[in-house]
Amino acid sequence: MNPPDALIDNCSECGSELAPGLLACPRCARLLYGADLEKLAASAKAAAQAGDATGELASWRRAIDLLPAGTTQRKVIHDRMRALSAIVDGRQAGAPGARKRDPNGKTKAGAAAGTGAVGVALLKSKALLAALLANGKLLLVGLLKVPTLLSMLIYAGFWTRGGAAFGIGLVASIYVHEIGHVAALRRYGIEASAPMFIPGFGALVRLKQYPTDAHEDARTGLAGPLWGLFAAAVAALVGFALHSPTAIGVASLGATINCFNLIPVWQLDGSRGLRALSRLERAGVAAVGVVAGLVFHQWMPAVVGLVAGGRSFGADVTPEGDRPMTFLFGTLIAAHALIATLPIGLGH
Repeated sequence: MNPPDALIDNCSECGSELAPGLLACPRCARLLYGADLEKLAASAKAAAQAGDATGELASWRRAIDLLPAGTTQRKVIHDRMRALSAIVDGRQAGAPGARKRDPNGKTKAGAAAGTGAVGVALLKSKALLAALLANGKLLLVGLLKVPTLLSMLIYAGFWTRGGAAFGIGLVASIYVHEIGHVAALRRYGIEASAPMFIPGFGALVRLKQYPTDAHEDARTGLAGPLWGLFAAAVAALVGFALHSPTAIGVASLGATINCFNLIPVWQLDGSRGLRALSRLERAGVAAVGVVAGLVFHQWMPAVVGLVAGGRSFGADVTPEGDRPMTFLFGTLIAAHALIATLPIGLGH
């Protein structure tokens, strides 16, 4: 939970002394941040009237952090957030407060839904490219942050055995992956930090808030490997066009790293993507991983498949499933496995 901007020491209603972190007075049950909640509710209403589902979702997401668990208000807001989340990623065509249209006759939520149906976008290269370019300015987010930039340079130094160009290219590929997470998180109104690189581990984005449900979590999780696929594909094309073993190596290793992130364990992207899938859908992802491993002679996709198969018997399955995320997950496994077959070519 994000801490409020100003801590309250005493209840203005009954004067009771309050411990840090309380959201309601334990004596009179008064909500301590009522004024902030009213402002956020007004902000959410304005966003709803403008047809800005992302803006409304962001306001309610901040408001719910100021409400004690188990309260009726918190449940009502959570239900509204789930509805808005479904609008943003295209699982729901519309809802009250999201009917306004832009000058082109499309709702803002509907525009966002185009990137929500990422499985379809993968089949339409123009749609995928448009989605990436629409968020292109986000690529500057980390580059304008001194800690992120320094961590990138240090991380790149660990790969100088393949040449400076190889190290910079690999860091750029991982950076694009992380910005994919940032883009998806912002689309859902979730606050997050700029990417940070950790030598010997990789990179991460710290969430200041949490996804509303498994479907939202899956989309923000798989957004990284999706953007990473774009980065790997571009590196491969540059490598073949310029006959550059370095660029081809960046594509190959970048794809392998992305495929590793698809293993559905711990906090890896694959684990988040799998949470929204039904038992049968998980089995389908498992089959894709095993087949991709056999076809491309790659052990990483096979590991993804075997772990996904094991988790298809878990208790955390989502009964209704998520077909677009199932298709996206399988496509990412196969595409990254294909690019990973390219020679890394260190030292060229």
